[in-house]
Amino acid sequence: MSVLEQKGVVEILLFLLEEERAADISDMRKKLSIGHSALYSALEKLKKAGLIEEKKRREFPFNRFFLLTSKGKKVAEYLAEIERVLRE
Repeated sequence: MSVLEQKGVVEILLFLLEEERAADISDMRKKLSIGHSALYSALEKLKKAGLIEEKKRREFPFNRFFLLTSKGKKVAEYLAEIERVLRE
């Protein structure tokens, strides 16, 4: 299965592109309509595909942050453009 076919993947990529910063799980859960397990699964697929990277905070609270890689940003920009064209 292509990484883009997985539930939540496109939404996460577009969210991170729009945010223009690293986001943590709670940010994503508040703003995206993706269930808990689907969110974690999608994040793992995106990491394995090299589209996002994970940063861990070293002091309390020990949050995990996710941001687009350069490859992920390109893919997200293409997806945003496709969405724009479809809305025309």
